Amino acid sequence: MLQALRNQASSWVIKILLGLLIVSFAIWGINDVFLGERDPVVAKVGTVKLTRSQVNDEIREEMNRLQPLFGGRLDRAEADRMGITAQVVENIVNRAAISQGAGDLGITISDQLVASRIQSDATFFNSRGQFDRAIFAQVLSRAGMTEGFYVTNLKRDLAAAEINRAIAAAVPVPALMVDPLVRFRSEKRVARTAQVPLVAESSVKEPTAAEIEAYYKANTQRFMAPQLRDVSWIELDPNAVSAEIAVSEDRLKKAFEDRRDEFTTRDRREAEQVVFRTEAAAAQAAKQIAAGKSLAVAAKAVDAALKPVPLGWVEKKDVPPELAGPVFALKKGETSKPVKSALGWHIVTVKNAEIGRQKAFAEVRDQLRKELASREAVDAIFALTNKLEDALAAGATLDEAARQLNLKARRAESLDARGRNAGGDAVKDLPKGAFIRVAFETQDGQDSALTETENGGFFVLHVNKITPPAARPLDAVRADVVKARKAEARAKATEARAKAITQKIRGGQKIDAVAKAEKLTLKTTAPFTRLTHDAESGLPAALMDQLFSLRQGEVAMAEGNNGYTIAVLTEVRAPTEKEKSETATNLREEMRQGIAGDLFQQFVGSLRSRYEVTVKTQLLREQRP
Repeated sequence: MLQALRNQASSWVIKILLGLLIVSFAIWGINDVFLGERDPVVAKVGTVKLTRSQVNDEIREEMNRLQPLFGGRLDRAEADRMGITAQVVENIVNRAAISQGAGDLGITISDQLVASRIQSDATFFNSRGQFDRAIFAQVLSRAGMTEGFYVTNLKRDLAAAEINRAIAAAVPVPALMVDPLVRFRSEKRVARTAQVPLVAESSVKEPTAAEIEAYYKANTQRFMAPQLRDVSWIELDPNAVSAEIAVSEDRLKKAFEDRRDEFTTRDRREAEQVVFRTEAAAAQAAKQIAAGKSLAVAAKAVDAALKPVPLGWVEKKDVPPELAGPVFALKKGETSKPVKSALGWHIVTVKNAEIGRQKAFAEVRDQLRKELASREAVDAIFALTNKLEDALAAGATLDEAARQLNLKARRAESLDARGRNAGGDAVKDLPKGAFIRVAFETQDGQDSALTETENGGFFVLHVNKITPPAARPLDAVRADVVKARKAEARAKATEARAKAITQKIRGGQKIDAVAKAEKLTLKTTAPFTRLTHDAESGLPAALMDQLFSLRQGEVAMAEGNNGYTIAVLTEVRAPTEKEKSETATNLREEMRQGIAGDLFQQFVGSLRSRYEVTVKTQLLREQRP
């Protein structure tokens, strides 16, 4: 066959066939002809093509972000079913449309602006509050992002923010929308209140055995032993790791030399000055200062309009060269002779002085060791997390992974959702942060996802056993049952008393007279609005709601923390012009932001209409990441 092709290769038929093959390869690509498209376009927005790998990367990132909410068990099928995948695709398409829209509008984000935003982001600051490129790289690495990917996304987000800002700046808020809400929000009410406390515990009789048993049966759910979990875990604690890191003396000394300026305090003076236009005026003031007058008095004697100008704390580099020598030769409380500069004739008084010094290596040695060890601990923990995840992915148990990596696995044989054991005592040394939540979201016999702690470490846990909630025997909780039964009886008796008192006031008796007869505490509230917090008003929230539906002189009651509060509405107070103005200003801003948000979404919709959008979600389902 091959020989036959060779023999006929010079014929015009074969040349045509070979030409067609070459053209097809050029159009479709060799890989596409034989292997199919390896990274097909899933979505197209105008000229922007979004490949399957790009979209899947973002879906995976969103799933990783949501894993703690699902106990580390969120898989792709579940993400598809819950609409997470579709939402990620929608967001990607919107961003692509916004990016093209920003380009068409001439909105460009410079590299300088991006660099400035990154360097001012506290996420990337070191312990001295400065941008640290090493921390920047570590944060991106943990998030699974390259620097280029992060910068590209940041540019896109900044462009979208510029568009949103431009839309918000031009949003009008009609007075017809604002005025009714101003009246609603700023109207104030005042009430006269009487506090009905819980009846005395001694006034409630002891329940009988039959009553206790009946109450227990009717309220068994209140006396259940909580669900308990037997949990093992490994924690990667940066403080513990840094304490074990040895930092050589040579490294400490090199760090000291590199940061010598940081440990050096320069001479400083807190000063004030007066600048005179002529030498004669300065000389006249200097003569008065020599006679014991202050700089302020001397300057005023020369010119009533002259006053000392505070310079604050300054170093030599902060003052004109002509002043540096004379000023820094002064001690606290001393005043200079007239000194000439391009600005005129200066007289300076030093109000306070600090002599500069350089800290010795011994003074900062411990600080340097902690900082260098902490920095290495972050790297060490990052490496350990990768090894730990690899070991668990390879099938190792938590204990086996701990032994392989020379880590310590810990265990709590009983842990409830409050962090207590079966005996009710707090379980000590649990990892800080989301540990308990993750422990109760992880299924029996499963490992959790690797989760970050509050101090920058990580933990992974395994649920060994789940003990479901169970009813405690009556004999074990009898004292709790009696206490609950008596508390309920007290509450009912208090409610009955409050209702009776409220009925007397509705019948025409004055609240002051009734309160005096019942020996209740009377108060008049400060004026409150519908938005006043109950902690500020001193009234139960339910009672505040009632008072805004009452007429002046009407009464209402509601349960509070320690009994019932009865209130009579005594005053409906209209807002002052200043209050109305402040409320209107805040409302306009809230409404402006809300309207701007709606307009921005409409703008995105218009961009999607302008740029042809095609999405082929079936290509995502053909290959799971």
